[in-house]
Amino acid sequence: MNAASQTILEAFNALPEIEKHALASEIIKTVTLMDYPQLTDDALTEIADNLFVMHDETEGNDAETQPR
Repeated sequence: MNAASQTILEAFNALPEIEKHALASEIIKTVTLMDYPQLTDDALTEIADNLFVMHDETEGNDAETQPR
């Protein structure tokens, strides 16, 4: 992510929750209208692998914070 994108993200995070939801909704509407290239099987596999790693990390963090 470049500096301009980081600045936008920081500004977004500073918004009140209701404004975050409104802006996110508008961004999603805009993004869904964009023309994207077809994803290859390799790209989809990489995305899935990354999601599983993120999920595993989240589960590990959740297990550490759960009382026994």
